[in-house]
Amino acid sequence: MIKKTKRITEYLTSRTLQKIQEAVPLSVKIMGIVGVFICLLGLTVIIDMRSNMTEILDDQIRKRAVTIGNEVAAESMDLILVGDLIGLYEKTKAVALHNEDVRYVLILDEKGQLVAHNFGQGIPVGLLELRQLEKDSTGANVIEVDSEEGVILDVLVPLGKNTGWVRIGMSEANMNRTINALSIKLMVTTIGITILGLFGGFIMSHLLTRPIKRLVDASIAVAEGDLSQRVSIGGEDEIGQLGRSFNGMAKSLERYTQEREALLAELMDKEQIRQQLLNKVITAQEEERKRIARELHDETGQSLTSLIIGLKLLSQESDLEQTRGMAEDLRRVAYLTLEDVHRLAVELRPTVLDDMGLIAALERYVTEYKRKQDSMVVDLEVHNQVMERLPSEVETILYRIVQEALTNVAKYAKARNVSIVLEIRPESVNLIIEDDGVGFNVEQVISERNQGRQNLGLAGMEERSALFGGTFEIESEPGRGTTLYVRLPLERGGKA
Repeated sequence: MIKKTKRITEYLTSRTLQKIQEAVPLSVKIMGIVGVFICLLGLTVIIDMRSNMTEILDDQIRKRAVTIGNEVAAESMDLILVGDLIGLYEKTKAVALHNEDVRYVLILDEKGQLVAHNFGQGIPVGLLELRQLEKDSTGANVIEVDSEEGVILDVLVPLGKNTGWVRIGMSEANMNRTINALSIKLMVTTIGITILGLFGGFIMSHLLTRPIKRLVDASIAVAEGDLSQRVSIGGEDEIGQLGRSFNGMAKSLERYTQEREALLAELMDKEQIRQQLLNKVITAQEEERKRIARELHDETGQSLTSLIIGLKLLSQESDLEQTRGMAEDLRRVAYLTLEDVHRLAVELRPTVLDDMGLIAALERYVTEYKRKQDSMVVDLEVHNQVMERLPSEVETILYRIVQEALTNVAKYAKARNVSIVLEIRPESVNLIIEDDGVGFNVEQVISERNQGRQNLGLAGMEERSALFGGTFEIESEPGRGTTLYVRLPLERGGKA
């Protein structure tokens, strides 16, 4: 349970630190890194300096204490032999006076009794008992002694011929003050360098974050839909490359959005045209039904009524010659009625298209068209490279396109010559319809189509081609005729 609680606490702590780190601005992070680095470097220098200086100065003060002790011992040996206590006293005073670090000078005789010292009224209690005298010692011996003033180096130097000893007390207070003063100077220097470093970090962070802020502002604007945003970031560094990449991305997004809007507008236009075509189809169906109903009522109905009345009169007629005449009239009426019904059926869908195929149906339609348009020369040219018939839907589409195109020629083109070329290949069918009529402005017709004011004949042909995955193109100029190009792929029809 304790381990689980510890893991939860560590996880929450790490998450909190991560959130704090993510919330801190980049400029503050940069300045913080610079400041921490300079402070760590300064502290490292100060600690290393103190360690080295302490070691060097401590070694020097030890050597100096030994040197002073040897000098005092050499000069005091004769004085202690002759018993010159005043000379010894003056010697200790002179040594303490001329050496600031010397805290005391003690001269002892061969029995360890104090002979002379530099203290005025008396020596501090316990000073003589700090160390044992070594009678067989031949050189200086140094020990460290803790006192109220700090560490004291106590140097014991024996006098020659076992006449006594000299004790020198050297204080390290001046050394420590020197080291502390130098450390303070280094700390002040480090603080100054840190301030300069923070100022430099602020400038550097400003130079780094300014283009990044531009990128952030531009990306926010792009996210809100303003795809015209661009950032002006120079240089060949990573930030410059990032700025150029952002500009390229924004340009691509703007182009993609424009293309999407154009496609959407085109799709809406096509949907509007499709709706108009659907309305036209429905209207045409209703008009065709009304026409068929009217013709059936006015012509076929009257003919059948005449047959019924005639048959009734024929059943009541006793004269043979009169009966024969009435029968001939009835036969003629029945023949005309049959012709009317046949004509209606052909208009709805020519049976030759189902029975004999597209080519025969077009030939018959063109022949009938030329009969009605006797002042127009119509030429049909067929190049068939396949043996089998086209799919029924392909035949129907091409037949209706030819019907619609020739109807438009008769209504609007004022043409004298019309050429129809049908090329059937294994992979596609190409249809070209060309006339030498008055022509028209294609861009104007397209503009009117986008505004929903166009004649739906061309739109219907284009819609028929598109429904089967084909293409429909128009070439026309005022006074130079019109050419229609239709291409339908046969793979979609499932036969080729």
